Amino acid sequence: MKKFPLREEGQGLVEYALILVLIALVVMGILLMLGPVVGNVFSNVVVALAASGPITSVSAERTGSGHGNDVVVTVTVSTSTTLTATDSQSGHSTNFTCSGTCQRTITGVGDAAGTITVTGGGGTATAGYPAKL
Repeated sequence: MKKFPLREEGQGLVEYALILVLIALVVMGILLMLGPVVGNVFSNVVVALAASGPITSVSAERTGSGHGNDVVVTVTVSTSTTLTATDSQSGHSTNFTCSGTCQRTITGVGDAAGTITVTGGGGTATAGYPAKL
C-alpha cells in the first residue's frame, strides 16, 4: 500500500482567512459602538456648514441639573433677529427677538432626549438635549 505524504499547502491560507474574519468582526463591533457618535458629529458639521442667516450658535440643556422637564435654549445671533425655537418632542415653541446672546425656556418638553430647532432671519440651527435623569 502506498502512503501519501501529508500536504499542508492550504493551511496558511486558512489561517490568514481566519485572521481576516476576526479583524472584520472587531471592526464591525467598534463601528456598532461608535457609529451613532460619529454620525452625530457628522450631522453637526453638516448643519454648521449649511447654516445661513444671522444665527451663529444654539445650545439646549435641561433645567434643574438635567432633572426638569424644561429646556433652556441659548441662541447667539450676529444681528438683531426675531426667532422661533421649537421642541421636537412636545411641539412647544416660543417666539422672541434676540440681539447678541439670548436665553429662552421651553416648558414641558417631556422625559426623552430631543432637539430644539431655532429659525429666523432666513437661517436655521438645531441643538440636542439629553433625556431626563
